[in-house]
Amino acid sequence: KLIKTKMTLKAEVEKLAIAAKQTRDRVDSVQAAAHEDRRIVANLRKQVEQLTDKVTNMEDRSRRNNVQLVGLPKGVEGSNPAGFLRANLSKWIPALKGRGIEIERAHRVYDGRKSNSKRPRTFIFRVLRWQDRSAILKGARQAYLEKYTQDNVTLLFFPDFSPATSARRRSLKPVLWRVTALGLRPFLIYPAIIQLRHNGEQMIFDSSQKAEDFISSLPQKHLNCPGEEYNNVDMDI
Repeated sequence: KLIKTKMTLKAEVEKLAIAAKQTRDRVDSVQAAAHEDRRIVANLRKQVEQLTDKVTNMEDRSRRNNVQLVGLPKGVEGSNPAGFLRANLSKWIPALKGRGIEIERAHRVYDGRKSNSKRPRTFIFRVLRWQDRSAILKGARQAYLEKYTQDNVTLLFFPDFSPATSARRRSLKPVLWRVTALGLRPFLIYPAIIQLRHNGEQMIFDSSQKAEDFISSLPQKHLNCPGEEYNNVDMDI
Protein backbone atom coordinates (compact mmCIF):
# COMPACT_ATOMS: atom_id res chain seq x y z
CA LYS A 1 0.00 0.00 0.00
CA LEU A 2 2.82 2.38 0.86
CA ILE A 3 4.54 1.63 -2.43
CA LYS A 4 1.30 2.30 -4.28
CA THR A 5 0.92 5.63 -2.48
CA LYS A 6 4.49 6.62 -3.40
CA MET A 7 3.84 5.74 -7.01
CA THR A 8 0.65 7.79 -6.99
CA LEU A 9 2.43 10.80 -5.47
CA LYS A 10 5.24 10.45 -7.97
CA ALA A 11 2.74 10.44 -10.84
CA GLU A 12 1.02 13.53 -9.44
CA VAL A 13 4.35 15.33 -9.05
CA GLU A 14 5.24 14.47 -12.63
CA LYS A 15 1.88 15.82 -13.79
CA LEU A 16 2.48 19.02 -11.83
CA ALA A 17 5.97 19.33 -13.32
CA ILE A 18 4.57 18.92 -16.82
CA ALA A 19 1.83 21.45 -16.12
CA ALA A 20 4.38 23.90 -14.68
CA LYS A 21 6.58 23.52 -17.76
CA GLN A 22 3.61 24.09 -20.04
CA THR A 23 2.71 27.20 -18.04
CA ARG A 24 6.28 28.50 -18.28
CA ASP A 25 6.27 27.84 -22.01
CA ARG A 26 3.00 29.74 -22.39
CA VAL A 27 4.33 32.64 -20.29
CA ASP A 28 7.51 32.72 -22.37
CA SER A 29 5.41 32.72 -25.53
CA VAL A 30 3.20 35.55 -24.24
CA GLN A 31 6.25 37.57 -23.18
CA ALA A 32 7.88 37.04 -26.56
CA ALA A 33 4.68 38.11 -28.31
CA ALA A 34 4.38 41.17 -26.05
CA HIS A 35 8.00 42.09 -26.78
CA GLU A 36 7.34 41.79 -30.51
CA ASP A 37 4.16 43.87 -30.16
CA ARG A 38 6.10 46.58 -28.33
CA ARG A 39 8.73 46.55 -31.08
CA ILE A 40 6.05 46.85 -33.76
CA VAL A 41 4.28 49.65 -31.89
CA ALA A 42 7.57 51.52 -31.44
CA ASN A 43 8.31 51.20 -35.15
CA LEU A 44 4.78 52.32 -36.06
CA ARG A 45 5.05 55.27 -33.69
CA LYS A 46 8.35 56.24 -35.30
CA GLN A 47 6.81 55.97 -38.77
CA VAL A 48 3.83 58.09 -37.70
CA GLU A 49 6.19 60.75 -36.31
CA GLN A 50 8.20 60.73 -39.53
CA LEU A 51 5.06 61.00 -41.66
CA THR A 52 3.69 63.75 -39.41
CA ASP A 53 6.96 65.68 -39.72
CA LYS A 54 6.87 65.21 -43.50
CA VAL A 55 3.27 66.46 -43.75
CA THR A 56 4.08 69.41 -41.49
CA ASN A 57 7.10 70.27 -43.62
CA MET A 58 5.03 70.05 -46.79
CA GLU A 59 2.34 72.30 -45.31
CA ASP A 60 4.96 74.81 -44.18
CA ARG A 61 6.44 74.84 -47.68
CA SER A 62 3.00 75.45 -49.16
CA ARG A 63 2.70 78.52 -46.89
CA ARG A 64 6.19 79.75 -47.72
CA ASN A 65 4.96 82.90 -49.50
CA ASN A 66 2.22 83.72 -46.97
CA VAL A 67 2.20 86.58 -44.48
CA GLN A 68 -0.10 86.99 -41.49
CA LEU A 69 -1.30 90.51 -40.73
CA VAL A 70 -2.73 90.92 -37.24
CA GLY A 71 -4.67 93.95 -36.01
CA LEU A 72 -6.13 95.26 -39.26
CA PRO A 73 -9.60 96.67 -38.42
CA LYS A 74 -12.53 94.69 -39.71
CA GLY A 75 -13.76 95.55 -43.18
CA VAL A 76 -11.24 98.28 -44.04
CA GLU A 77 -9.93 96.20 -46.96
CA GLY A 78 -13.29 96.50 -48.73
CA SER A 79 -14.11 94.26 -51.67
CA ASN A 80 -10.55 94.24 -53.05
CA PRO A 81 -8.23 93.12 -50.24
CA ALA A 82 -5.25 92.51 -52.54
CA GLY A 83 -5.55 96.00 -54.02
CA PHE A 84 -5.91 97.48 -50.53
CA LEU A 85 -2.66 95.83 -49.46
CA ARG A 86 -0.78 96.96 -52.56
CA ALA A 87 -1.86 100.53 -51.86
CA ASN A 88 -0.94 100.49 -48.17
CA LEU A 89 2.00 98.16 -47.55
CA SER A 90 4.60 100.80 -48.40
CA LYS A 91 2.79 103.30 -46.14
CA TRP A 92 3.04 100.95 -43.18
CA ILE A 93 6.52 99.67 -44.06
CA PRO A 94 8.69 102.44 -45.59
CA ALA A 95 11.36 99.94 -46.70
CA LEU A 96 8.90 98.64 -49.31
CA LYS A 97 8.60 101.94 -51.20
CA GLY A 98 9.33 101.49 -54.88
CA ARG A 99 9.07 97.72 -54.62
CA GLY A 100 6.41 96.24 -56.90
CA ILE A 101 4.96 93.51 -54.72
CA GLU A 102 2.56 91.18 -56.50
CA ILE A 103 -0.14 89.79 -54.23
CA GLU A 104 -1.81 86.61 -55.43
CA ARG A 105 -4.64 86.53 -52.89
CA ALA A 106 -5.68 87.90 -49.52
CA HIS A 107 -8.43 87.01 -47.06
CA ARG A 108 -9.43 86.88 -43.41
CA VAL A 109 -9.13 83.55 -41.60
CA TYR A 110 -11.51 82.02 -39.09
CA ASP A 111 -9.70 81.34 -35.83
CA GLY A 112 -12.48 79.97 -33.64
CA ARG A 113 -13.47 83.23 -31.98
CA LYS A 114 -17.10 84.30 -31.79
CA SER A 115 -18.28 86.43 -34.69
CA ASN A 116 -19.04 89.32 -32.32
CA SER A 117 -15.48 89.39 -30.97
CA LYS A 118 -14.06 92.92 -30.88
CA ARG A 119 -10.67 91.69 -32.03
CA PRO A 120 -10.51 91.53 -35.85
CA ARG A 121 -9.74 88.25 -37.54
CA THR A 122 -6.21 87.63 -38.76
CA PHE A 123 -5.57 88.70 -42.34
CA ILE A 124 -3.49 86.37 -44.52
CA PHE A 125 -2.08 87.28 -47.90
CA ARG A 126 0.12 85.44 -50.37
CA VAL A 127 2.78 87.18 -52.45
CA LEU A 128 4.11 85.87 -55.74
CA ARG A 129 7.78 85.90 -54.77
CA TRP A 130 9.40 84.60 -51.60
CA GLN A 131 11.84 87.53 -51.70
CA ASP A 132 8.91 89.92 -51.28
CA ARG A 133 7.67 88.00 -48.27
CA SER A 134 11.16 88.27 -46.80
CA ALA A 135 11.25 92.01 -47.48
CA ILE A 136 7.84 92.52 -45.85
CA LEU A 137 8.76 90.71 -42.65
CA LYS A 138 12.19 92.32 -42.43
CA GLY A 139 10.79 95.77 -43.14
CA ALA A 140 8.02 95.24 -40.58
CA ARG A 141 10.59 94.53 -37.87
CA GLN A 142 12.49 97.67 -38.80
CA ALA A 143 9.33 99.80 -38.85
CA TYR A 144 7.85 98.39 -35.61
CA LEU A 145 5.40 99.55 -34.38
CA GLU A 146 3.30 99.89 -37.55
CA LYS A 147 0.05 101.78 -37.23
CA TYR A 148 -3.11 101.74 -39.28
CA THR A 149 -3.46 105.52 -39.37
CA GLN A 150 -7.24 105.77 -39.60
CA ASP A 151 -7.84 104.02 -36.27
CA ASN A 152 -4.30 104.26 -34.83
CA VAL A 153 -4.17 100.52 -34.15
CA THR A 154 -0.99 98.48 -34.09
CA LEU A 155 -0.36 96.19 -37.05
CA LEU A 156 1.79 93.08 -36.63
CA PHE A 157 3.26 90.99 -39.44
CA PHE A 158 4.21 87.33 -38.95
CA PRO A 159 5.28 84.34 -41.05
CA ASP A 160 2.49 81.85 -41.74
CA PHE A 161 3.20 78.28 -40.67
CA SER A 162 1.25 75.06 -40.21
CA PRO A 163 -0.68 74.67 -36.92
CA ALA A 164 1.93 72.20 -35.62
CA THR A 165 4.87 74.50 -36.31
CA SER A 166 2.98 77.54 -35.04
CA ALA A 167 2.25 75.76 -31.75
CA ARG A 168 5.94 74.88 -31.31
CA ARG A 169 6.98 78.47 -31.98
CA ARG A 170 4.32 79.87 -29.64
CA SER A 171 5.60 77.64 -26.85
CA LEU A 172 8.90 79.55 -27.03
CA LYS A 173 7.34 82.98 -26.50
CA PRO A 174 7.96 83.11 -22.72
CA VAL A 175 11.62 82.20 -23.26
CA LEU A 176 12.02 84.71 -26.09
CA TRP A 177 10.51 87.41 -23.88
CA ARG A 178 12.94 86.63 -21.07
CA VAL A 179 15.92 86.65 -23.42
CA THR A 180 14.83 89.97 -24.95
CA ALA A 181 14.25 91.48 -21.50
CA LEU A 182 17.84 90.62 -20.60
CA GLY A 183 19.07 92.80 -23.45
CA LEU A 184 19.83 90.01 -25.90
CA ARG A 185 18.42 89.77 -29.42
CA PRO A 186 17.17 86.26 -30.14
CA PHE A 187 16.52 84.90 -33.59
CA LEU A 188 13.86 82.24 -34.12
CA ILE A 189 14.98 79.73 -36.73
CA TYR A 190 12.64 77.35 -38.55
CA PRO A 191 10.99 75.30 -37.30
CA ALA A 192 11.38 76.32 -33.63
CA ILE A 193 15.03 76.89 -32.73
CA ILE A 194 16.36 79.86 -30.77
CA GLN A 195 19.61 81.40 -31.93
CA LEU A 196 21.38 84.30 -30.23
CA ARG A 197 24.83 85.78 -29.74
CA HIS A 198 26.26 86.22 -26.25
CA ASN A 199 29.73 87.61 -25.52
CA GLY A 200 30.68 87.09 -29.15
CA GLU A 201 29.60 83.45 -29.14
CA GLN A 202 26.73 82.18 -31.26
CA MET A 203 24.40 79.95 -29.27
CA ILE A 204 21.61 77.66 -30.48
CA PHE A 205 18.85 76.10 -28.36
CA ASP A 206 16.57 73.43 -29.80
CA SER A 207 14.30 73.34 -26.75
CA SER A 208 12.83 75.86 -24.33
CA GLN A 209 14.38 74.01 -21.39
CA LYS A 210 17.91 74.45 -22.75
CA ALA A 211 17.24 78.15 -23.28
CA GLU A 212 15.79 78.45 -19.77
CA ASP A 213 18.89 76.81 -18.32
CA PHE A 214 21.07 79.32 -20.16
CA ILE A 215 18.96 82.25 -18.96
CA SER A 216 19.17 81.03 -15.37
CA SER A 217 22.97 81.10 -15.61
CA LEU A 218 22.98 84.83 -16.49
CA PRO A 219 22.82 87.79 -14.07
CA GLN A 220 19.13 88.56 -13.79
CA LYS A 221 17.92 92.03 -14.66
CA HIS A 222 14.54 93.47 -13.80
CA LEU A 223 12.11 92.00 -16.32
CA ASN A 224 9.44 94.39 -17.49
CA CYS A 225 6.24 93.26 -19.14
CA PRO A 226 7.00 93.20 -22.85
CA GLY A 227 3.53 93.93 -24.15
CA GLU A 228 3.81 93.50 -27.91
CA GLU A 229 7.63 93.66 -27.89
CA TYR A 230 7.75 90.04 -28.92
CA ASN A 231 7.31 91.30 -32.46
CA ASN A 232 10.85 92.67 -32.23
CA VAL A 233 12.25 89.15 -32.08
CA ASP A 234 13.93 88.30 -35.37
CA MET A 235 12.05 85.57 -37.20
CA ASP A 236 13.58 83.37 -39.81
CA ILE A 237 11.76 83.71 -43.10
